[in-house]
Amino acid sequence: MVDDHASMREGISAVVNAQPDMMIAGEASDGEQAIERFRELRPDVALLDWNLPRIQGEQVLASVRSEFPNARFVVVTALNGDDCIRQALNLGAHAFLHKDMLRRELLPAIRAVHDGQRYIPEAIAKRLKNDH
Repeated sequence: MVDDHASMREGISAVVNAQPDMMIAGEASDGEQAIERFRELRPDVALLDWNLPRIQGEQVLASVRSEFPNARFVVVTALNGDDCIRQALNLGAHAFLHKDMLRRELLPAIRAVHDGQRYIPEAIAKRLKNDH
């Protein structure tokens, strides 16, 4: 779980750790820590904020996926631009969630990505489709 806000990490950790089939293996508060923690822990699924201190989410995603091509990421962000959605998906993110979607979408996204699927919530899929 990578997010620069401790309260967001704590909230997501509480939800995930309450599931019988999931646990947060580790946390990072910036992009540099994220890369180090990924190398150390090799999580099944990484939750990654896009807007991070030191190294941005897109650089974390590109760096980790170049070293670990099978790494699975769920991007979780407050950013709302279509460009960051496309960039995340093009860099290999398996899911993209806005933070206001977490209550209903986080657990299904993690499970789908863990199972090797992509997870794009309907609202985001419609936005991307309407751009073409």
